[in-house]
Amino acid sequence: MIRLLIYGKGDIYHTIKKLIDWERVSRVAFVDSYASENRTESIDGEEVEVIPPSQIMYREYDYILCASIYEDEMRRTLKKLQIPEEKIISGKLEWENMLEHSFLFNLSHVSIYQNGNIEKAVNTVRERNRFCDIRRGAAWIDEKLSVTGDGAWAVSYDYLSVLCRVLQIMTPEHILEMGLGQSSKVIMSYQRHSGCSYKVIEQDVEWYNLFKKENKSLCDQAQVFVKPVKQVYHETYGVNVTVYGDISDVIADEAYDVIFIDGPWGSDGISRVDILPYIPRHLKKSWCIIVDDYGRDGEKNMIYELEHILKNSGIHYLRKVYGKYHQFCLLTSEDNRFLCSLF
Repeated sequence: MIRLLIYGKGDIYHTIKKLIDWERVSRVAFVDSYASENRTESIDGEEVEVIPPSQIMYREYDYILCASIYEDEMRRTLKKLQIPEEKIISGKLEWENMLEHSFLFNLSHVSIYQNGNIEKAVNTVRERNRFCDIRRGAAWIDEKLSVTGDGAWAVSYDYLSVLCRVLQIMTPEHILEMGLGQSSKVIMSYQRHSGCSYKVIEQDVEWYNLFKKENKSLCDQAQVFVKPVKQVYHETYGVNVTVYGDISDVIADEAYDVIFIDGPWGSDGISRVDILPYIPRHLKKSWCIIVDDYGRDGEKNMIYELEHILKNSGIHYLRKVYGKYHQFCLLTSEDNRFLCSLF
């Protein structure tokens, strides 16, 4: 068996673990740069040992796998500890890297992973083409405005397509958005054209300042409220949830045609619950709510609670989940049923 130390336990590890040939590989422990001493931690449903880099020299291992986007920093740390270069394996999710270390990876799983990446890339191109077609029909979006739907934290192109169609079909007068980003550029363009009321809640002042600097002409009319996040305990789900600070001053006494939710950061168990206390009181008779990242359990549970509130309030609605790889959920009043069959 190949004895492996895994340096990193975040997103890269959770992807690369599916590609390792565990019939030939034995995990010794995880290495964490921020660990001050040896400890155990629950990962993948089991208790595993996590050690600081200083403890590597006391372990018997064959290789160290750098499973993080901070691989360069990890290598510098390992070099200071005089770890031989030949014992360090890159965790880069590239075919050439995995082929070079085929003794560690299951190449059939790697092929499936690579094919999946190709399929996702093709799907992104399809989504982008659809958005470009829909965008051409929205004369209020400046042709020179850069709007992307394939960034790491950005909404998808399908989200942007549905967003455009919602604005075109509903012509809303009062819009609320949680999370400032690419979608905000589209809504700000619509606001400049329509003169609607548009409020945005954002958690990060540095991101807001950068966005405003790069999109100054768009930001003139929008009301942007920076509300740093905090953690609150959710009794029903028994988890800590990331929420904005008090947003009652933002919601005020207004009723909204459309609410777009892509913030704050997601949480385990249930996520982005900020709007729930204001439903249905702050919805107009004709309304639409879109929640991004529906592929995650936290957002699914938030939608479940939202639907529960609507049903208990006797409000009839329709529901549609859009997106193949990056899902989002649309709920709307029955008069806007066409929003559930856009593509």
